[in-house]
Amino acid sequence: MGKFHSNSMFNLKAVVAVLMWGLVSLVLADEPTGQLIDSPYEAVEARAIELVVSARGDVVGVRGEGCPGCPSSSLLPSGNLTVEAGGRQLQQGELDTFNGRPGVIHIHRPTGMAHRVSFTGVYSSGGGE
Repeated sequence: MGKFHSNSMFNLKAVVAVLMWGLVSLVLADEPTGQLIDSPYEAVEARAIELVVSARGDVVGVRGEGCPGCPSSSLLPSGNLTVEAGGRQLQQGELDTFNGRPGVIHIHRPTGMAHRVSFTGVYSSGGGE
């Protein structure tokens, strides 16, 4: 009786191990590769960002220096380009003061246009700005 019990326990453990291996294989096979969120936007860091501004004060170009992830050194801005620093959106008159600072360029991959520019290392003083 003891030998039968020992063999049946061994067989039960072997069956459980095979089932667990099969379950793990199924779970790993369905695991997505690459990005978990499929977003049309890509954020790339630049050592220095220059905003090219027209005479009217509109941003007509975004240049990223030291930007290995940028599709080119000069990007066109999207129609709804947002420029921010310290967690707040910049006004047209403030744009020149941030040229040459490091930041992140958010690119809309399907169009290759700059959607948002975020200057890093800038802290908002809060209050009534």
